[in-house]
Amino acid sequence: MNKTKPTLAQQTYEKVCAIETILNSLLADSSTPVSGPLVPERPLYLATAGPEMPLSVIRLEDAPDYLPCFDEADLLYGIPGLPILMSYCPEQVMDIGEESYLVGPMVFFRIDHIGNTVSLQVADLYQLAEFLEEHSVILMQGGESFIAIRLD
Repeated sequence: MNKTKPTLAQQTYEKVCAIETILNSLLADSSTPVSGPLVPERPLYLATAGPEMPLSVIRLEDAPDYLPCFDEADLLYGIPGLPILMSYCPEQVMDIGEESYLVGPMVFFRIDHIGNTVSLQVADLYQLAEFLEEHSVILMQGGESFIAIRLD
């Protein structure tokens, strides 16, 4: 018998069929991961601050230590001109006349163009420090003074 060498198209077709068979068997066996090697997730870095607490960098999983209602019963405040949100407890807002002041801790985080939480950048910390400086006020109540963050 005289066997001829398969054409390039036939060789390609056979390889595609072999790959398809392997993929189908992997998909049928749910215990086998379909994706490649696992890539460890990088931690997300946020920031926290409070009227009496300096601006500090924290990891996402530590946010509830600073703000117990984080991502559950918190309110969000968009910082004008920045893709950064501030999360705070609504119960720690003091209304005086027409103004609202935050007297408790806050957590800052960045969002990307589709709304996912991403790590803050170094430049964000500088802008957050400026925001806190511009919005920090000293209030008096019952003869005692305390620092609060004015919410616009």
